[in-house]
Amino acid sequence: MSPTHTGWQRLLAAGLSVLAVATGCSAPAHDAVTPTAETLAGGTIGKDIDLSGAQLAVGSKEFTEQKILGKIMLYSLQAAGATVMDRTGLSGSNIARTALKNGDIDMYWEYAGTGWSLFLKNEKPVVGMREQFDAVAREDETRNQITWLGPAKFGNQYAVARRSDATGPLAEVHSLSQLRDHFRQYPDEATFCGAAEFLDREFAGFQNAYDIRFPTSQVYQNDFALNFVNAAKGSPCNFAEVFTTDARIKSLDLKVLRDDRNYFFTQLAGLTVRSETREKYPQLGELARRLGSALTEDTVIELNSMVDLDGATADQAALHFLRTRGFIANPSV
Repeated sequence: MSPTHTGWQRLLAAGLSVLAVATGCSAPAHDAVTPTAETLAGGTIGKDIDLSGAQLAVGSKEFTEQKILGKIMLYSLQAAGATVMDRTGLSGSNIARTALKNGDIDMYWEYAGTGWSLFLKNEKPVVGMREQFDAVAREDETRNQITWLGPAKFGNQYAVARRSDATGPLAEVHSLSQLRDHFRQYPDEATFCGAAEFLDREFAGFQNAYDIRFPTSQVYQNDFALNFVNAAKGSPCNFAEVFTTDARIKSLDLKVLRDDRNYFFTQLAGLTVRSETREKYPQLGELARRLGSALTEDTVIELNSMVDLDGATADQAALHFLRTRGFIANPSV
C-alpha cells in the first residue's frame, strides 16, 4: 500500500536532503565556518591534550555515522596539535580493518559486535554491552595487537524494519519471530532490502535464527540509505536492514521489529588503534575517553539527523558536536 500524504512528504524531504549533499546545493548552515587553528586549540582538547608532532591518518567506513565519527576524530586530533590525514569513507568493515592493520590508517571507530564476530570469528556474543566491549578489547589486543579505546556511551546494532502505515496482515507483524508464519501464508510479502555488508555478513545467520527464507528473487541489494526509503514505500521491499541509531527510522515512520530471539546485539563503539600507536601516543586514550563519554545515543541520533535529514555535511555535524561541548572554541567567542 502507498504511504500516506505525510509519508510522501517525509520521503521527498529525505530525497532532497540526499540530493543537496550529492550535488553541492545549499544546505542548512550548521557550523558552516571553517575551523581555524585558534578555534580548534581554544577548547578543552587543545588545553589539556598535547599531540604536537604526531602525524596520524584517520579512517572510517562509508556510512553517515561512521563519517561523522571519523571527522570528530580528525578535528579533535588537530585541536590537540597533530597533523592529520583524512582517509574517512572506506568501503566496509573489512577494508577499514585491513587499512588499520597495514598501517594505511592509524585509527577508526569500530563496533564491538563487529570486532567479536567478523574479526575475531566468535559465534556466541558476550552478554552485556560493556562486557562484550571488554571481551573484544582483551582478545584483539592479545591476538592482533589492536587496542580498543573508549568506549563511546552509545550502542548501535542492526535491526529489521517495515513501514508503520502497513495495512492488512502485514500490519500485525511486530516481531521477527512472527515472520515465519507470515511468510508461509503470504510468500509474496517476503521481500527484503539490504546493503552489501549486511547481506554478506548477517543475512544468512539472521534467517537461520528465525527459521525463515527470503527467496533470492525477492532480495534487493542497494545502498544503505535506500533501505529506509524503500521500506517506507513498501517497494520493492516490505522489510529492510536499518541501524538503531539512524534518525530516518523516526522521520520516515518506520517500525523496528522486535528481535525476540536476541540475534542482533548492541555494539558499543570504540576507537581502534594499533597497539604500537597507542604506546607512542598515550594521550590518545584520554582523548577517546572524553569523546566517548559525550557520544551518547541521543547525541549520535541528533548528529545523524543533521546529515541525513537536514542536509549538513559530516564535517559540519562533527564541528557542531565539538563546539557545543566545548572541545573546540566557538568562532564567535
